[in-house]
Amino acid sequence: MQKDTGFLLKALIFLFAIFTGNNIAAQVTISEEDWIIPTYRVAPPDKNPMFFKNESYQGASRHIYPYALNDVFSKQKTAKAWKTLILENEYIKLYITPEIGGKIYYATDKTTDYNFIYKNDVVRPVYIGMTGAWVSGGIEWDVLHHHRASTFLPVDYDIVENSDGSKTIWIGETDLRHRIRWTIGITAFPGKSYFRALIKIHNLTPYIHSFLYWANVAAHANKNYQVIFPPSVQFATYHAKTEFTHWPISREVYRGQDFTEGVDVSWWKNSLTSASFFAHNLKEDFMGGYDHGKNTGTVHIGDHNIVKGAKVWEWGSGPRGQLTEAELTENAGPYLELMTGAYSDNQPDYSWIKPYEVKIAEQYWYPLKDIGGLKYANLNGAVNLEKMDDNNVFIGYYSTQEIENARIVIKNKNKVIFEKNVRISPEFTFTETVDVEGIFKMTDFYTEMVNAESGEVLLSYEPVESEYTEELPEPVKSPPAPEDIETIEEVFLTGKRIEQFYNPRIDPMDYYKEVLNRDPDDVRTNISVGNILLKNGDYNNARKHFCKAISRITTNYTRPYDCEALYLEGITLKALELYDEAIDTLYRATWDYAFHSAAYFELAQISVIRGDYSKALDEINESLATNNRNNSATCLKASILRRIGEYESAEKILEPVLSSDPLDFRAANESYLLAKASGKQFKSDRELNNLNRKMRNFDQNYIELARGYINDGLLEEAEDILLRYIKKNPIVSYYLGFLAAREGNNEEAEKYFNDGSSQYVDYCFPFRLETVKVLETALDYNPADGKAYYYLGNILYEKQPAKAIKHWENSVKYYPELAVAHRNLGWGYYQHQDDGYKAIKAYEKAIELDGNEPLYYVELDRLYEMSNGAIERRLKLFEGNNDVVSKREDAFTRQIAVLTLAGEAGKAVEYLKGKEFTFREGNSGIRDIVIDAYLVLGLEYMKEKHYHKALETFLQARVPEEEASVSRAGNRNIQVNYYIGLAHEALGNTAEAGNYFRLCAEMEPGSSGYIRYYRGLANLKLGKEKEASRIFNALVEDGQKQINRSPSSGVDFFAKFGAREAENARLSNAYLLKGLGYIGLGQDKQAIKSLNKAIELSTANLYARIELQDLL
Repeated sequence: MQKDTGFLLKALIFLFAIFTGNNIAAQVTISEEDWIIPTYRVAPPDKNPMFFKNESYQGASRHIYPYALNDVFSKQKTAKAWKTLILENEYIKLYITPEIGGKIYYATDKTTDYNFIYKNDVVRPVYIGMTGAWVSGGIEWDVLHHHRASTFLPVDYDIVENSDGSKTIWIGETDLRHRIRWTIGITAFPGKSYFRALIKIHNLTPYIHSFLYWANVAAHANKNYQVIFPPSVQFATYHAKTEFTHWPISREVYRGQDFTEGVDVSWWKNSLTSASFFAHNLKEDFMGGYDHGKNTGTVHIGDHNIVKGAKVWEWGSGPRGQLTEAELTENAGPYLELMTGAYSDNQPDYSWIKPYEVKIAEQYWYPLKDIGGLKYANLNGAVNLEKMDDNNVFIGYYSTQEIENARIVIKNKNKVIFEKNVRISPEFTFTETVDVEGIFKMTDFYTEMVNAESGEVLLSYEPVESEYTEELPEPVKSPPAPEDIETIEEVFLTGKRIEQFYNPRIDPMDYYKEVLNRDPDDVRTNISVGNILLKNGDYNNARKHFCKAISRITTNYTRPYDCEALYLEGITLKALELYDEAIDTLYRATWDYAFHSAAYFELAQISVIRGDYSKALDEINESLATNNRNNSATCLKASILRRIGEYESAEKILEPVLSSDPLDFRAANESYLLAKASGKQFKSDRELNNLNRKMRNFDQNYIELARGYINDGLLEEAEDILLRYIKKNPIVSYYLGFLAAREGNNEEAEKYFNDGSSQYVDYCFPFRLETVKVLETALDYNPADGKAYYYLGNILYEKQPAKAIKHWENSVKYYPELAVAHRNLGWGYYQHQDDGYKAIKAYEKAIELDGNEPLYYVELDRLYEMSNGAIERRLKLFEGNNDVVSKREDAFTRQIAVLTLAGEAGKAVEYLKGKEFTFREGNSGIRDIVIDAYLVLGLEYMKEKHYHKALETFLQARVPEEEASVSRAGNRNIQVNYYIGLAHEALGNTAEAGNYFRLCAEMEPGSSGYIRYYRGLANLKLGKEKEASRIFNALVEDGQKQINRSPSSGVDFFAKFGAREAENARLSNAYLLKGLGYIGLGQDKQAIKSLNKAIELSTANLYARIELQDLL
């Protein structure tokens, strides 16, 4: 009987599918599995907080805190199981890894088995992400910043089945640095070969922020691969729009590559070194790439009015690029990135997001095959139309869904020359070669694919001849100094752009201060300065600027046109808990539509804090009237309704939030609380279990959710959430103490505060400004809590560094054994106070307390170097600590550099034996240090006349280059080849020596640095005295120019990576250039003078020391 019932049920389902038109094979499925993939080991993140040090990253600021630095990788691999979500239908299959930043690890066209989204065969992290670890391939979601901080961290996720048969995997998180929440819904549809990414970026804060968004899509690349921008794209540009070139045929020198003969740079094979090409002025909704060898490709669709960015990045098809790619995978081969950006068309290119605003974008991707490329694409498919020869054209159509009766039409000068009805689908494409009579031009053609049943034109394409524009667009220029800008408006706008783009080299406050020097009451500038101070928690100073702005805009009792100053003043007063004044100011801000919703939301929070739910309900309704996308406001309304017993109304308003944003924890928690309050035990248990699963026991999810309730004045709910967190976290305990104190339960508060203080500080990086009040309350209970002071310093350092340093000083006063607090003081004393002496003492104390932290050795040795410390002192730091410093590459290579400087190159080379380094984008420092060690040892052998050993050692200095265009010193191969030539000469190998000297002389130096000296020496060896003299004179001249240059003129506004060079090191290198030039010219006295000055400025100037020793 059971067997018959099962058969009957299956039959009924089958019949239902037939009668409703649902294809069983077209169902979308989602499965979850532990995918075992070879994984290169990553060490635990560094437990020390990493604060901003004016370092450039992808052209913006590299802010790591409050994330942990995760940059220690291994060449060893293991089989590791990664949680993987598999989303598929009959045409495509996606692998999504929520534990690796939520990236789509790869996507496959099931009709061809082609991975139209690159599949890396291993998880091989390298130092490319903002906080370190990053894995190539797939689709990486670069939200808020390029290669975002959490790109290699777990994210939240949930699975939803939609009423239309589609299924969605939602991924997302709340970014810790900005507290902006993003979610992306990845959806596959029945019967469609495309998938959709629905991007939502929700500013949860009362502040204005700037952000960028890019989908970093990788595709398998080879000599047959071509990138396809829409036909209207005539120009491509580089990062920050500093360079332009024609597209697709470049006729310029672009990023150091000479394309002046006319090179089609849309082909991967034609860019030998790394390059980015951003489509300039995108006017269509598609872009893609095509492998002409495999006859397959990838298409992206997105409304170009929102999805403004299209970019290709490639490491380069030449040896340098391929050497880099070998560090990123094992057998998956080269890739390129088909990146697409929303609200952004460049990197860096940031847009503004207002308080509680939600930005939304939609993107689609699908595979392509058989049609030889594409000229146009939309969500229905892609079309290609090519001239084959003088007598025929090729036509190809790809459809993203099955069309039983599609009509393909081609017209030539409005005359139909081809028409055919076909069945087309993602599995069965349409291609045809069509004969054409007489002479024809491609612009005479028009083609379309029509659904013959409905008459709907699904795809159409008409070639348009673009008029060639010779002149390139104007590149972006570095901003002038503030005092050199003529008008106040231009000074302000320059500062605003610097602030907007998170420039690491220039402070927008310098420009704002210049405006206020000229006009102390300038409204826009006072608002901007006040806003920075407000976001930094410096409320009283922020008020001073807001009050100036308000005073001017309300002169003569004027109702202001723009109420931003009133709004910001209102939230400042609210933060200070000056609620009466805040209410008055915020209500004035509500008169401005731009701040109506945000101001009413803040007012509703105050009313709840005061227990006036009726008033709060009116205010939250007003807020939602002008911004119903603000889920925070909707959830607050649900909380108010729940508090006053209107459960059904609360449930009703939550429904759209729960369905549209399954990762909104506040909405899910309210749903749980409503079920519990209504006595629905089964539902409440289910809701709570689902919520706990989605929050994944991640401490910041619990703290952020609780903090939202506290901000709304709902303390009981906040306490309930924090008590659900089952792990230990000091800040959770401090918050529970704070809540107990607010409730007047002093005994309970003291218990929690003591618990927070008793826990380890490792990996505890608090960052919320609201937590300052929590920790200050803890200090009211225990003024000697050194850890509370430590945490306060961490929160405030990048906001109010002077105050942070005072907190750290109190920390070591009450808890002198806390090594990390001493280390933080060292950081602050140098970075903020510019006091190297105090910084060194603090670091030395940190190492005395904990000598097992390799990072401390890195940072202290940098201080020794920057303060021009004796080499012997630096050497002593590392003595006996090789096991410790070997744990970090930066610490280890600092040890190698110091050994080389101290005349112990042999020991340095011994340590280097068998040592493998991992790839770090934009960093050639490791390679330079390794080369130095081998060259110096080789020179020692030369002095001892051990020429065979010298030659062998010089040959070992031929370290492969990490990547193109990153070596600060220039082309080190010139120097290495020169010394190889010297060794051959000493051995009597005249012909071989000449070969190396010629190679050296013919190489491009790659920079204006000291490497040119060795080209000059090689030319002397070859008898080319005139050329050598030209090089040596240029070295002297360039050195003098750099000496004469003011420090500020050397700021690289467009720097993509790294920190700015210290001024003493810059000048030391300038004197080195002069000294080397004088040596080449035979002017030894001048050379000795210059080299002595170089060493006086920096004892770490290795080649100044070496050349001076040879002269004396």
